[in-house]
Amino acid sequence: MHLPSRFVSSAWIDRRLGLWLGFLAALAGFNGAIWIWIAHSALHTPYVQIQLLLSGVYVGVCGFRSLFPRVDVERVCVWDTWLSAILLGRTAATIAELCFALQCALFVHRLSDIIGMPLLALEARLFLPLAILAELLCWHAVLSLNHFGHAMEESLWALLMLLLSATFATAALAVTSPLRVMLIVGFMVYALGAGLTMAYDVTMYIRRWQLHAGGSRLTLATGLRDSRHRRHPIFAWEIWREEAPWMTLYFSIGVWTSLAMVLLERAASRT
Repeated sequence: MHLPSRFVSSAWIDRRLGLWLGFLAALAGFNGAIWIWIAHSALHTPYVQIQLLLSGVYVGVCGFRSLFPRVDVERVCVWDTWLSAILLGRTAATIAELCFALQCALFVHRLSDIIGMPLLALEARLFLPLAILAELLCWHAVLSLNHFGHAMEESLWALLMLLLSATFATAALAVTSPLRVMLIVGFMVYALGAGLTMAYDVTMYIRRWQLHAGGSRLTLATGLRDSRHRRHPIFAWEIWREEAPWMTLYFSIGVWTSLAMVLLERAASRT
């Protein structure tokens, strides 16, 4: 992403950016309220307790990232505060995304027990290794300023979503409502998510990688120091317009799927 000097030095917030930030803030509050409601009303089985903890981390970090959005490689943020530090945000995101991958693995493993399909439990073992590899590629991109790592990272997340989608479609054939409804919705959400990730996110990062192919790269040690201290607060919508679609979907539908995983046993008990 090219950062013209007029954007870097801008001290005003574009109206469109303000509306988007307000929406993200409201979304963070709404998601937190939904988590609290689920925590009070869900069955408190071992599965639910673990999922609530993992989902709580994911919901909380997504709320934090909604209030302090950043573009990691470009070192762009909205608010000039240490809470917008790239290193802090990326660390929190890594923890949250690994929690989400664990949620997926636990969900599929528990689903395999409920419907009597042990092969699904084998597939569940793939989620955490895929997520760990994706996070390593992401960190390499952020520290080295190389967008190709982001393209590979998003490709792995798309693969994980495709695996989830296929799992849900397979399991939906073996159950009845309302669990079937939940699985069909999950199938559609993750199939669409995988397609959008490849069509939008991966394409965006490949384009940025090609655009800056001859640009400077940092060593990992230098990149670590740089990500801790350097940030550019920018309030122009032109800079955030390309980030807004994926962030909005990530902090809404992505969070809602995390919350829905807590409800697996409730849906199964009504089958």
